[in-house]
Amino acid sequence: MKLQLPQGFATFLILAALTALAGLCALGGATVLERTEVWRTRLAGEMTVAIRPAPAGTSDTEVIRAAEILAGTQGVAEVRVLDRSRVAGLLAPWTAGARGPDLAILPRLIAVDLDIRAPAQRQGLADALSAAGIRAIVDDHQGWRRTALDLRRQAAAPLLGGLAACLAGLAAAGSLSVGREAERRGQALRTRLRLGESPGDCVRSLFLSCVPELGLGTLVGGLIAAALGLASGLATPGANAATLAQPAIILGAATALCAVVAVAFALVTALRRTRDMEP
Repeated sequence: MKLQLPQGFATFLILAALTALAGLCALGGATVLERTEVWRTRLAGEMTVAIRPAPAGTSDTEVIRAAEILAGTQGVAEVRVLDRSRVAGLLAPWTAGARGPDLAILPRLIAVDLDIRAPAQRQGLADALSAAGIRAIVDDHQGWRRTALDLRRQAAAPLLGGLAACLAGLAAAGSLSVGREAERRGQALRTRLRLGESPGDCVRSLFLSCVPELGLGTLVGGLIAAALGLASGLATPGANAATLAQPAIILGAATALCAVVAVAFALVTALRRTRDMEP
């Protein structure tokens, strides 16, 4: 027994799949933009001071003295000394995980939170420590901020390309849906036109017969994108309506855009096919 799929089912699946992909591309792009911006903003508001280790290691007294100098520098809001174990964890990828006595040869790190109203400058902190005879390197995180920008650019291109490809596919699916309907009802439409019915009425009839299929396909695709987005980590522990509002808006806008593209090209195709049928 041969399985008969409902008419237009293949177009429905294409619409749903492309809408889901478009929604995920939009959501992924927005997530990358938001997280890299948060990263850049946080990095811009802090610096890291590395106290160079002496041959015998860096003493706690020297680190405390450096922290006091930094805390008293204009433009500094807060200073936090990182303990040796945390420094070892941060530097593990570059030190092969130093442990025990090896910790003494690692630099000591001080996190400096800057005053957002009048932040201190890197050179000012370096000069203050140098004047006190403390050998230190002040990192203003410029390199990490450039990395965040590079990550944004590298991620934006494929995501925007994927979104554009999905919209092109949805435009083709909208045209295909109306084209198939025009082929099925071609003889009836030609007869109605010969009997004096206006082309506008025929266009409306042809177009409206495909709108439910297009709307349902894009709606289901949007729901699939929302389900996949939630499964991929949007619904984190403690998530509430406020944290889910932005992803929901992005997915809703992407789904609406997909529907508009498919319906617009369906209407254009209905106009063109009706014009070709006119006697």
